[in-house]
Amino acid sequence: MKNIITLLGILFFSQVISAQKINDDFTGKWKAPKGAIIIVTKTADSFIGKTELEKAVVLKDVKFANGKWKAVVLNPKEHLVANCELILEPGKLKIIVRKGILHKTIIWARQ
Repeated sequence: MKNIITLLGILFFSQVISAQKINDDFTGKWKAPKGAIIIVTKTADSFIGKTELEKAVVLKDVKFANGKWKAVVLNPKEHLVANCELILEPGKLKIIVRKGILHKTIIWARQ
């Protein structure tokens, strides 16, 4: 019983630590897995991410709703658009992309 309580406590605190907050700040430079640098800036009511070189929009409509950061991620080269959830962690941005029943996690590193 003691082990179960300890396990539940660890799970609870890990959720509290990784909980998303409305005051999360995504602004700055991020390095995508394939090496592209993405510059995220704040707009009037959301955030937008553009590639540093091509200025192509790759992240838009970043908004906080129902306790989560939601956005649209784009891959202009492959003409792909998908909904995603953003989770800001120390030094990295976890992007969970969902397209139908499939999902993929992409990690951007803060520069």
